[in-house]
Amino acid sequence: MSIRFNLEQETDRRAWEHLQCVKTSRNQAVIAAINASFEPVNQSLTDAIRETIRECLQNISALQVSLPEQASAISEEESALLDSLNDLLGD
Repeated sequence: MSIRFNLEQETDRRAWEHLQCVKTSRNQAVIAAINASFEPVNQSLTDAIRETIRECLQNISALQVSLPEQASAISEEESALLDSLNDLLGD
């Protein structure tokens, strides 16, 4: 397996820079990162955070207001953050 980085893309460049700082095997660093992204190290901590967020948000009411549509562009980082929150909340 090989991996290529597009250094013009922020996320690719950051990943490449992280790998440049690895003092041990880059192969092991990539394997550890993949495993960490799929296997939370501390599931009880993840569950506690999820439950705390749910408890904090359970009494919040939302009101939908119709606003004129605007082109909303979010950055890659904001999109990744939203994806992470969805994963964390299990939705």
